[in-house]
Amino acid sequence: MNISIKHIFERAGRAVFLLSTLSVAVLFASCRKEVGPTYVHVGDSVRHYLPIIQGDELRMLWKVYNDGPNPLIISDVQPACSAIRLTTEMPTLIPVGDSAVMIFAFNTAENINYTEHTIRVFGNIEPTGEAEMHFDVTIVPPSMLQVDFEERLLRKLTEEDVASGKTRKNLYYTDRDPFENYE
Repeated sequence: MNISIKHIFERAGRAVFLLSTLSVAVLFASCRKEVGPTYVHVGDSVRHYLPIIQGDELRMLWKVYNDGPNPLIISDVQPACSAIRLTTEMPTLIPVGDSAVMIFAFNTAENINYTEHTIRVFGNIEPTGEAEMHFDVTIVPPSMLQVDFEERLLRKLTEEDVASGKTRKNLYYTDRDPFENYE
């Protein structure tokens, strides 16, 4: 039997090539998994904030819950106007049964009177691909001579409630029936 070394290397080279090609194909085939749609809800998704003085910043904390069977993958967050900005890092993945907090700041310097806005969160959300958060607020100009309701409220908060942790973000109400959980 006359087997040359060249013949052995040729056969081994072909085997290594076939094995590496097969492993790469298996690797790419196994990594392809689509994440299905999921269900979310936003805590107090429709809010009506108490009046605020023009030039103040309204900070809003929204909690997004993943109630569905798949992880929530957030692809984008779009506020309705440039006066609203996300002050925390945008969450990109929320596991099943978990939640994430998003904090927004609304700059009232260029607004006056009643204003309402929507913030949209896009991802693998059933049924429309998005979740919405709505808020409205009345923006009043600062008074020159007489102290008005909003300024008195702000003073009261800064003097009495700062120690207890109350901030302006807690001053909103929703359309929910306050007695809906009671029978």
